[in-house]
Amino acid sequence: MNKEPIRASVATLAIQLVSLLIFTDLVYSIINFFLMKVYFLQGVLPFDTHRYIVFILAALHIGKSIFQVIFVLKFVMKWISESYFIAEAHLVKRSGIMNMIEKTYDLDNVRSITVNQSVLGKLFHFGDVLIETSASGGYMDQIILAGVSNPEQFEHKIGRHF
Repeated sequence: MNKEPIRASVATLAIQLVSLLIFTDLVYSIINFFLMKVYFLQGVLPFDTHRYIVFILAALHIGKSIFQVIFVLKFVMKWISESYFIAEAHLVKRSGIMNMIEKTYDLDNVRSITVNQSVLGKLFHFGDVLIETSASGGYMDQIILAGVSNPEQFEHKIGRHF
């Protein structure tokens, strides 16, 4: 078995993390701006909450930080837990960290391989690989490898088997 895992590009992970952080900070900044404006202009909020704006801002900041940590961990763990291997004439999809699940696809049944790359994907060398398989009895399956590093190279590795 080829021990080198094929997984999503580090660039896709970085893009997801940066997007998450920018989005949550943008939402936080908008809410913070509104609450600070009310506080400094001595505005009134419903239910007499204007007296607790400092506590609301502190709770909002802590909540934003917890949200960011949870989703950063989620994205990183998902990136770590999914990988593919080419073993002889099989493509093996491995999922999980503690509870490992493997699904094996026979490369003799591959009918087509499609590589999709966006402009960002071309720039950072990642893209999606769609593998369509079929076998006797009408069995058909699609395997989508999202955000794979160097998808053309992966396509050539698969292409050698059929």
